[in-house]
Amino acid sequence: MERVERELEARHYLGSAVKVGHGLVQIAETRGRWVALLVWGASAKRLKGRERWIGWDARTRASRLKLVVNQHRFAVLVDGVNNLASRVLSLSAKGLGAQWEERHGYRPLLAETFVDVERFAGTCYKAAGWEPLGLTDGNRRSADYYVPNARPKQLWVRPLVGDARQRLCAPEVGGAQERGLNAAPVGVMPLLQPQLESLHEALRSVPDPRRRNRRHRSSTVLTIVCLGLLMGQRRVMDFVRLATQLNRRQRELLWYYKMPGKKVGVAPGKDVFYLLLRSIDPEALARVLNGWLLAQRGELPANLALDGKVVGDRLAQIVSLVDQESGAPVAQGLMSDASGGETYAGRRLVAERELNGAVISADAGHSNYETARAVVEAGADYVLQIKGNTPVVKKSLQSLVDRRPPFLPTPTSATGA
Repeated sequence: MERVERELEARHYLGSAVKVGHGLVQIAETRGRWVALLVWGASAKRLKGRERWIGWDARTRASRLKLVVNQHRFAVLVDGVNNLASRVLSLSAKGLGAQWEERHGYRPLLAETFVDVERFAGTCYKAAGWEPLGLTDGNRRSADYYVPNARPKQLWVRPLVGDARQRLCAPEVGGAQERGLNAAPVGVMPLLQPQLESLHEALRSVPDPRRRNRRHRSSTVLTIVCLGLLMGQRRVMDFVRLATQLNRRQRELLWYYKMPGKKVGVAPGKDVFYLLLRSIDPEALARVLNGWLLAQRGELPANLALDGKVVGDRLAQIVSLVDQESGAPVAQGLMSDASGGETYAGRRLVAERELNGAVISADAGHSNYETARAVVEAGADYVLQIKGNTPVVKKSLQSLVDRRPPFLPTPTSATGA
């Protein structure tokens, strides 16, 4: 590594690279002679152009950011060799996935880099199959966040597999990528800062039922829980882990408890989450959270799904109306067995909103007359799964299918069923 740093200091205008997260150095050589160096590391936390190009929502980006690697440095060490830069870039991309997996245990899907437009045109990247995605906002990393530096860079990306964009957005990521998923990369949130602050402010209005252990504000703990739910987490220990992964700035935004003499706020522990979730008023929390979700999303998406989940150890049972494409909750409610469970809670969630033009899909647990009627009265159509819990309906549909071959309706003829 000492030679790598010496070569970069001599050949690259930025000098050697500061290591951020996982890293990898590729050395291109011919006949034992070093001709180029490439230094790879953690991707940028947030890039508007990259997120648009991939099709990422905030939650998906937060969990799959490690599947993108950033080329921090590229230096050609010899002069006068035609097409050397583009040739090295092409070969490095072909071997990067396997080499990264061998070193770190998972295989990335996309490579990214920045080119200083005041110095370079990026011709070698174009020749090597990289794609430009426009200029960045001109910010640089500074500890836990980014600060303006008034020097926008050209963002380039290179898929490491042919279907990289589809796999980065797929509902499930498996195989060599699954080990690279991170439910909560350090400092990376599914919400922008203004949204994070507004969520925390909204949750301050939920009454705190605790008589003891109130050192950690209830709004702080509930915000962490909501962030976890937005990121697909369900277990209390996931919330605890997320709480410890927030950086100093984010802890200040959420009013973490700060012990005397400590610079960084203390994250709430497992007992804090258990105590609050066991005693919180579910109706009050649902009202506040739904009001915030509606204010943030504006118009509801066209395709929604009813989905019931249990938060670890049955501390809370949540039914959500979610965007089918992104999985982001549009509305949430808490359910209980005494009040009819998931079916009743889902029906009430639908009945309380205007869903004109939407299509609501749900599993067999919601396949009943009352839920179907609630969907129609809310202005939407429905697609309900039919199983053995509705034997009469199932038998009628099976008889209909046996008499007529299945067909795919045109968009103009599709209706609720």
